[in-house]
Amino acid sequence: MIKKKMSLLLAAVLVASGVGMVKPAAAAVAVPKVTYVAPAITMAEVGDDFSFALQSDFAGKVQYQIWAQNTATGTWYSLTSGYTEAVNGKDPFVPKTINTLPQGSYKASVWVKAEGSTAKFDSYATASFKIQKDGYFAGRAKMDNLGLKDTYSVGEAVTITGADQYKLHVFDPSVAERAKGWTTDATYETAAATADDFKFAKPGKYLVDVWGKKADSKNLYDGWTLKVVTVTAATGLPAATVVDADSTKLPMQTLVQIKLDTTTPENYTVKVGSTALELRTNAAGQKVFIGVVNGTLTADQVKAAVKVESTVKETVAFTVASADTTKLPMQTLVQVKLDTTTPENYTVSVGTTALELRTNAAGEKVFIGVVNGTLTVDQVKAQVVVK
Repeated sequence: MIKKKMSLLLAAVLVASGVGMVKPAAAAVAVPKVTYVAPAITMAEVGDDFSFALQSDFAGKVQYQIWAQNTATGTWYSLTSGYTEAVNGKDPFVPKTINTLPQGSYKASVWVKAEGSTAKFDSYATASFKIQKDGYFAGRAKMDNLGLKDTYSVGEAVTITGADQYKLHVFDPSVAERAKGWTTDATYETAAATADDFKFAKPGKYLVDVWGKKADSKNLYDGWTLKVVTVTAATGLPAATVVDADSTKLPMQTLVQIKLDTTTPENYTVKVGSTALELRTNAAGQKVFIGVVNGTLTADQVKAAVKVESTVKETVAFTVASADTTKLPMQTLVQVKLDTTTPENYTVSVGTTALELRTNAAGEKVFIGVVNGTLTVDQVKAQVVVK
């Protein structure tokens, strides 16, 4: 009875709105502000492509422009040749730079404006940095060419290369409270040992921050490198290779080893027919799936019977389309849109309140419901659960 009443209440609110959806109240036009500015590399020397990792508070698209002034000579340098391409305001972004700077101390002025804005800039932020002479950091940890990729897949781990000690820090901008968006290492490790520290659980833009130092360094860090990476949904299964199919060890049975073409084999299960294999490390140091299969099989017969499945459950990205507190006292009418073509395969709730899948006036399939309390979009976002 309660559920029926709530459904009727929701229907009444939607009908009262005229078109079966909420029209948000008019609000003052917001302008973007730069909320995060950090040097993309801290051990910057003459000849390095120096830039900043940036982020704004703007929900739409923004453009950035970076100027740098040498504090000794007063000379200004353009680092971006005008405004950058338009990017999502709340995504981290590292602009490509056009100038390498002479040695010296600098003050940067970072301009930001909304896409389509005719203003010189909507707001700006400043930051100080230094460019040292070539070779100045020769005695510190090597932070160039760490092996970070531009694109990863869901379930893939961050792997780096290098001969020093490192710590990984990964920022997910979809987390409403910035401090809670960071996943950080507790200790320094070798590059190889960091391979099991972080795996991407959902698509999106992430900021990867690698701290590095020499093993004997007493510093908190010798330097850091920031890189924005794109994580995409897993598009397919890794290829399987039959490493071994040995029918000499057991009568009428075959001992098989299967290797997957992936750095994260633990995210998959492998079967030969109905026989599940176990992930182990073989004598060659490879992570392979091993098991005993009935029958004396050739490598080709084993390969024909291999079945690979992913164990990673992808997280579907969502957007809080509206959070309207004007329709009902002390309640919020919310709309949540999933980044998928099959929203009917999911359930969405805000806290303990289940939402209903409907089509709004724009023809979009969205989840709609009435939630207790007067909530902002960020407050709604923090409580959304997608299953």
